[in-house]
Amino acid sequence: MSTNEPQKPSVPTGSPPTTRFCLVRHGTTDWNRENRIQGVTDTPLNEQGQREISQLAVAMKDEGWEVVVTSDLQRAAESGEIIGQTLKIPVFSHKGLRERSFGPLEGLTFTEIKTKYPEGSDHLALPGLESRRAIENRAMATMAMLTAVFAGRRVIVVSHGGFIRAFFRAGLGLERKAPANAERVVVVWNGTWQLTEGGSRNGG
Repeated sequence: MSTNEPQKPSVPTGSPPTTRFCLVRHGTTDWNRENRIQGVTDTPLNEQGQREISQLAVAMKDEGWEVVVTSDLQRAAESGEIIGQTLKIPVFSHKGLRERSFGPLEGLTFTEIKTKYPEGSDHLALPGLESRRAIENRAMATMAMLTAVFAGRRVIVVSHGGFIRAFFRAGLGLERKAPANAERVVVVWNGTWQLTEGGSRNGG
């Protein structure tokens, strides 16, 4: 069955329509390659990131995706524009899809953070550091909004590793690593969240 054919109802009348989301992590940036925390620091894609997102977009061409929604940070927005242009589908931006804010940790390498905070940074109370609970709540609220706006559609969401990982925890009850750069994971909403498939790319 072609993915371009209209989906048949998969839930009883009166139940939420099935909405499919392809969660994509933006392409590689220089800070990704240097293992630096980016957070809401507005870093651009590098040439590798542009290339790997272009390759991913080509692989998604015949899958029936209808719309792209991206974080407003440029590394995600640029990734979304590349996908939208390749698939010839509209692209929208939403601030709720931003990466977790890491406050004074942004720009530091993971090694530097581990040296400075050997107990881990998740439970620190630093100015500008978004708590795990806060990012999980934002991820759930943003995804709930998208299910309402795009009910029954096939939506590509271009976001960030921390955001997607927070959604895994809060929405799916999964503690798992963030997707690699330019990797995708497909989830479905039909009244509950379900993970249906992982990506095949190994980014940077």
